[in-house]
Amino acid sequence: MPDFAPLKLSIGQLTAVRDAMAAAIFEGLRAPDREILALPAYLRRPAFDLKGRAVALDVGGTHMRAAEVALGNGAARLLGAPVDNNLMLQSTIREFGADEFFDAQAKLVAAVAKERDIAVGYCFSYPATIMPDREAVLIEWTKGIRIRGVEGKPVGALLRAALKRRGKEVNAIPVLNDTVASLLAGAALAPEFARPIGVIVGTGTNMAGFFPVRAIAKLGTPDGWHADEMMAVNLESGAYRPAAILTEWDAALDTSLRPEERNRHWFEKAVSGAYLPRLLRAAGAEACAKAGFDPDDPKVDAGTVVALRHHPQLGEVATLIVDRSADLIAAGLAALIDAYRATGVAEPRTGILVEGTLFHKTPGYPERVASRLKELAPHTDAAFIPNDERGVPANMLGAAGAALSP
Repeated sequence: MPDFAPLKLSIGQLTAVRDAMAAAIFEGLRAPDREILALPAYLRRPAFDLKGRAVALDVGGTHMRAAEVALGNGAARLLGAPVDNNLMLQSTIREFGADEFFDAQAKLVAAVAKERDIAVGYCFSYPATIMPDREAVLIEWTKGIRIRGVEGKPVGALLRAALKRRGKEVNAIPVLNDTVASLLAGAALAPEFARPIGVIVGTGTNMAGFFPVRAIAKLGTPDGWHADEMMAVNLESGAYRPAAILTEWDAALDTSLRPEERNRHWFEKAVSGAYLPRLLRAAGAEACAKAGFDPDDPKVDAGTVVALRHHPQLGEVATLIVDRSADLIAAGLAALIDAYRATGVAEPRTGILVEGTLFHKTPGYPERVASRLKELAPHTDAAFIPNDERGVPANMLGAAGAALSP
């Protein structure tokens, strides 16, 4: 039986991850093309009195979905049930073309929007450079997605063209990352927190926060913004490489992937649901074979790993893998809190809105993150913001708010 001790992280190790990651965030704000990209989103904190109707389109790690959302009087509601498809999941199995990709999205939008002229908040969950006009250019696909002809292209313009082919005229189509959408939703749902954070802990992982424009040194002061205004920033924190805590099993997982997926997104591979099954096989190969556990089975996901925590042969390693994921999420949050402090955002109260099934559906996971965060950020009053109880998913709330914001 292998010794799985390297998967168990001490507070000292997590503190080192926190400090190094905070420095990487600060460096990403300072200069382009760093390990943590820190991509400016050109979005302000949503106004409380925002009113109107918009379509929220969410293109996530496993599904794409759309719904029409109404905002007003500090509240949000869905104007109909969301519609969805599984093209993103299918695109990890076979390759799609750009026309298929955008037509599938336009079909969803057209299904929920009856009017000809619409506003669309486009929640796009992949690394993209956001332009000052809130257009976005895809940098690269992650999570094993295979859709040709989209990298390096403006996704908002391509969606607009697909909607036009379906008879829809779009008067606004801001593109934002799902993590930024969660950040905006958290700010709208809990305005009492001056220092909100948006986090994804599901198929993938990422963080977003609001930083003063003056702290985003690589940006200068863009037209229409003031140096002390707070701008949303998509960190793309999954790309960080926590070298000191990576194990031989992390390396084996990386080697098992397609060549274009290797040697990148190390933090995401150590934390997120898309990779935990492969990590379990890498660490417990013999026991996995005996138990018939196959991460390549389409029915296997992070929930399978979670369920195996009580398995007689795989329980120990499955538990350590899930616990390490929670511990690293806490270290990342503590790093962002430290980066806030370093850039002059000294408000001690931090509100955190988390999206993702790994966080919300894993018994004990949120509690472990909260406990570790208290140890790693002892001087911060951190609270987790409940997602909207009225049935509007956080991503859709944030996307609709972006579409209606000037």
